[in-house]
Parts: sequence; structure tokens; C-alpha cells
Amino acid sequence: MKIRSLKDAKGQMRIIETILASFIIVAALSFVGIFAVSPTSPSYEMTDLEKMGYSALHDLDQQGLLAPLVYDQRLSDLRTILRITMPNEVYFNLTICTLSELRLNVSSVSQILYGDSSTFSDAKNIASITYSLTGNPKLNTDRTWETDYEPIILLLELTRG
Repeated sequence: MKIRSLKDAKGQMRIIETILASFIIVAALSFVGIFAVSPTSPSYEMTDLEKMGYSALHDLDQQGLLAPLVYDQRLSDLRTILRITMPNEVYFNLTICTLSELRLNVSSVSQILYGDSSTFSDAKNIASITYSLTGNPKLNTDRTWETDYEPIILLLELTRG
């Protein structure tokens, strides 16, 4: 009978050793995962900037801020809002183009720049976002909404400085 109890004790020790080894492996992998830094790739950087730019324009549009700022030509206010929305290390170049008779009206192009022009000429990664506005709805005095169809295209370029 002593032989059998000795075998049971060895089997129990093997199970305990296996459990301890599993905990050590999981702890080591967790520790390495915390300190591992993945290198930035250009495609990840571009996707990140594109998502950030589109989200900023879309959020401003959903809040009803983008159309009035663009159509009323309050470009300094739009620049300030974009600077607040974007992180400090992200520079942007927003070009506002109007459409007339389905042609780009070059004479009425406005540009909002945050960062100097050399930032964009020296940048390795520049993300481009195109966003369109169809008109600026206005509330009349008789409490009815009126919108003129006047499409505007926003071209937003983003880069990290």
C-alpha cells in the first residue's frame, strides 16, 4: 500500500508543477506584452490619420457646426475648432472648394492651414480626407426650414509634426 500512495503523491506533484509552470509562462508573456512597442508603419499611420480627420469633420457636421462655419466664411472659427479637436502634434491643411454647374470653382477656393507649409512638403505621410456638404439649412421666421442646394467639398490633409 505504501507504493501506491507514493505514486499518488508523485502524480499530485506533477499536476502542481504543471499549474505553476503555466502561471509562470502566462506572467512572462503578460510582462513582455506590456513593454513591447510595435513599430509604426506608414499604412497604420495613414489609416489612423484618416479616421481622425473624418471623425472630426463628421462630428462637427452632426453637431450642426460645420455647415454654418463654412457657408458663412467664418474660417478663423473653423480653424480654432479644428485645432481644439485634433491632437497637438497633428497639422492640417483644409481646402474649401465650391461647385458651380458641376465644375470646381477655383476662384472661390479657401484654405485653412495649421502648421507651416514646410511641414507638409517635408512630411513622409499625409492623409487626405474628402468631405462634402450639400447646403446650409436655415430656420425662417415662420419656423420652417429652408436649404439652398449649394455643394461644397472639403479637402482635409493631415500629417504629424
